[in-house]
Amino acid sequence: MPVLTIKTDKKTIEVEKDALIIDVCEHHDTSILFGCRDGACGACMIRVLEHPENLSPMEEHERDFLETMAAREDERLAVSARFWATLWLKCLNDVPLSDSLTPRASIRKVARRPQ
Repeated sequence: MPVLTIKTDKKTIEVEKDALIIDVCEHHDTSILFGCRDGACGACMIRVLEHPENLSPMEEHERDFLETMAAREDERLAVSARFWATLWLKCLNDVPLSDSLTPRASIRKVARRPQ
């Protein structure tokens, strides 16, 4: 059976194959938050620490949102991701305000501007 490890919570959860991360989090007490539940607010952003190949491919709306947020390649939205084998992740909604996504996104957008 697949295992989801949430490093932020020091929690390992055994789940059924092809589980949605949101479903797992709703059945277990985790620190991953879900605001809008459709991938529009970014509250459920996670960082995949190990085994990203075990996640479902990104859909266009998730890719667009993460690009807007200047997310790293290892960041995903938990609301839209399925996994079928072992996965390690970290919750990003516990990041201190000074290190929050908005300032980071602004810095990355400036850094990525064509010259």
